[in-house]
Amino acid sequence: MNKVSIKYFLQAFFSLSDKNTTIFIDPYTKLGDLTPPVLKTSPDILLITHEHPDHNNREYSTEDTFEIHNPGEYDVKNVIVEGISTFHDKKNGEERGFNTIYSINFNGINFVHLGDLGVKLEKETIETLGVVDVLFIPVGGFFTIDYKEAIEITKDINPAIVVPMHYKTEKTSQLPLEGIDKFLSDFGGIQQEVESLDVVETDFDDEEFKTKVVVFKS
Repeated sequence: MNKVSIKYFLQAFFSLSDKNTTIFIDPYTKLGDLTPPVLKTSPDILLITHEHPDHNNREYSTEDTFEIHNPGEYDVKNVIVEGISTFHDKKNGEERGFNTIYSINFNGINFVHLGDLGVKLEKETIETLGVVDVLFIPVGGFFTIDYKEAIEITKDINPAIVVPMHYKTEKTSQLPLEGIDKFLSDFGGIQQEVESLDVVETDFDDEEFKTKVVVFKS
């Protein structure tokens, strides 16, 4: 059974990888004190939720990288990706345009990355996502949903693991984002803090669970 390794590089940038395939989601360009990390690997699959510079750095890609930046269904290297169009703001995209959220089935694990989601999810969208094992959700507000909406959406989706993202850190202090504490307080604080996280399909076999909050060290 292949494990999937999850790494977080701040803002909304994650990598998912096993021994054969590497996925990058929303890598960023230089933004104030936030500098793109130097990485030894290039993505086999690059997912971009929207065309803002803190989410659309294509410099890691090679000619062999398969890029997805639109809604739709994709089957690449045995990874099933579904992109669903949402709004980046509460005015039907008039302020910041559209955002694509991604459901990623990788080695039997269902990951969902919400990008810069700016609105609450419709019931139909939540039903489309199905059973979510790992949810990456913005919690910093201003550019996205705020922590209260993030809490509500997390409870509606009911993932096994929720990973907060897109919040204020030392390196993003120049951005008008909120910190992570208000989101965490509703779940009783950090339940697991990691440098990276390895998961396998059987980790999610338990039908009765309470959502675990995992925070990546910045």
